[in-house]
Amino acid sequence: MPTNAELIQQGLIHHRQGQVALAMDRYTEVLRNDPRHADALYYIAVIACQEGQLQQGVDLARRSLSVQPGQARAHNLIGQALHRQGKIKDALEAFDAALGCDIKFADAYGHRANMLSELGRHAEALSSFDRALELNPNSATDWLNRGATLDALGRAGDAIASYDRAIALDADSAVPHFNRAQTLHAMGRFEDALQGFDRALALAPKMAPAQRGRAAALAALGRNDEAREASEKAAELEAELAEKKKAAEKQAELAKNTQENN
Repeated sequence: MPTNAELIQQGLIHHRQGQVALAMDRYTEVLRNDPRHADALYYIAVIACQEGQLQQGVDLARRSLSVQPGQARAHNLIGQALHRQGKIKDALEAFDAALGCDIKFADAYGHRANMLSELGRHAEALSSFDRALELNPNSATDWLNRGATLDALGRAGDAIASYDRAIALDADSAVPHFNRAQTLHAMGRFEDALQGFDRALALAPKMAPAQRGRAAALAALGRNDEAREASEKAAELEAELAEKKKAAEKQAELAKNTQENN
């Protein structure tokens, strides 16, 4: 019969391979053996959050902390779940708690910086991003979000440099190309902006904001026919996105009603 430690390791292997049901079987078996097993509670909380069951994830992570206080990872998970629930100030407190447990937790610094940015505390956010990148300079996401924070601070040139670092680390992500193009457009560098929007669209052809930005850049360059065509394409993509969102909301409402009736 496998030990709890062996079951956790088996669960982690399944989890990394995307075999969530098998991972869940191993974690829940551990909890049957020991209902207060901190690792099992934490990993089930991770799965709950991944599947959109955010409050359940928060509750499980807090149960794990009640058994084993001082887990930076659990506070970090709670912060991410609270952010997705729109509870920005509560999320910030959770990330601060994570850093109280581990002052070198780069991921928590990055998430904390995002919360500060959303609260309009951009100078503090920049400091937190810088600390995150000092600990993990290869985080394309933190370079990207740092660029957005620099944009908000009116430091366009520094924002471009930050986006360049994000692109160097993850050239196939459309977002840093798009953000960089937006900044270039605001600087009046319309040709460069157009190239950036085109690159973003090459990577994500259905990215409506990039198509809208492309239309604006073309208009600024006096290429009005192309701008009109790009604007029409942007409108089509926006309508398609709105339709998909409406269908997803309808499906979610149906699932909620089905669950309540059962």
